[in-house]
Amino acid sequence: MIHVLQLVKRYSGNYPLLNEMVRLDPTRFRTVVCYLDGEPDGRNEIEHLAARTIYLGLRSGKLRWYNVTLLKRLRRILEDERIDIVNCQLHRTTPIGLEAALLARNRPAVISTLHGLGNSSGWNRRLQNRLMYPRLRRVVAISHAVRDDILAGNRWLDPGKVVTVQNGLDLERFLDSADCGALRRQLFPEIGARFWFGTAGRLSVVKNHALLLRAFRRVLERYPDCGLLLAGRGELEGALRRQAAELGIEERVHFLGFRADIPQVLQALDCFVFPSLREGLGLALVEAMACGLPVIASQVGGIPEVFSEEPMGTLVPPGDEEALAAAMTRMVETPPELRSAMGESARRRAVDRFRAERMRADYERLYEECFRERLSARTGD
Repeated sequence: MIHVLQLVKRYSGNYPLLNEMVRLDPTRFRTVVCYLDGEPDGRNEIEHLAARTIYLGLRSGKLRWYNVTLLKRLRRILEDERIDIVNCQLHRTTPIGLEAALLARNRPAVISTLHGLGNSSGWNRRLQNRLMYPRLRRVVAISHAVRDDILAGNRWLDPGKVVTVQNGLDLERFLDSADCGALRRQLFPEIGARFWFGTAGRLSVVKNHALLLRAFRRVLERYPDCGLLLAGRGELEGALRRQAAELGIEERVHFLGFRADIPQVLQALDCFVFPSLREGLGLALVEAMACGLPVIASQVGGIPEVFSEEPMGTLVPPGDEEALAAAMTRMVETPPELRSAMGESARRRAVDRFRAERMRADYERLYEECFRERLSARTGD
């Protein structure tokens, strides 16, 4: 039995991706999850999946690798739970996990899973990486783009130490067939558009909704009976609403806020648009693909590797309003049967490459490798 600790910076709500990382083969793995910050709310599914879930309840200012009290608490957890592998989620937890592992009598192997780009930006971050990465058993990138970014920012790093485990999701609830017209009447009877564009994600700068609104205005000049649905909340909602009004398109743009029924919202669309400026992989894009939607997305970060060689949509340069508008216009003009074929190609790609089962199998192999290496190192000692 291999004992794994998932070290997470903060609990801020049930997180399906982490749930799937924990759902390992129980005959070979026992997983403990430790949140450094945040309090339980009774809605965390991971509590039913992990052998133990720990909430340390620390404030952000206490999350330092030199916080002796924190390191002692983590060391005790590592020893009491007989941890073999510590998986530090994101950069912030990595130095903390490393120091605690060095203090623990059982000396677990430590890996760091990085989900985004720019993990080596700034001289202080590069210096920290230079000190940390040699002591890690592996650095895990959630896409090939993230791996390339890590190696480009740390040219001294052994490429063999950096591995890619692409994210995967439980896609079952996105695969159900649904009557698009019936969903539209049920969910959004007030929307009278003929062609429905949509996107989902936090309303933040990196998701680039402002560009999407400007491109959509161009589409409306030629096809005024289109609609645009924005699912999600965020700090830019007020500014985006004002922008839609200034562009004169507020009646065609629908801010949906938080939606618990994202699969149904996606299935009501004709096309999913994902104009992000930066993405490690793009899970919202994968979900839309699983729903059988043709997609338009920025050619940035890990997004291109989500696309397959089969026609399933269009990649556009990030930040290019004209290219995005042109791609959206072409999608309106594409015959329905061709759009349907593109959507089926997208669905196949999502199911074949980005299911949770594949991701879990990759992590299980990685943990077993690190476990064997740890045993060999201890035997050599």
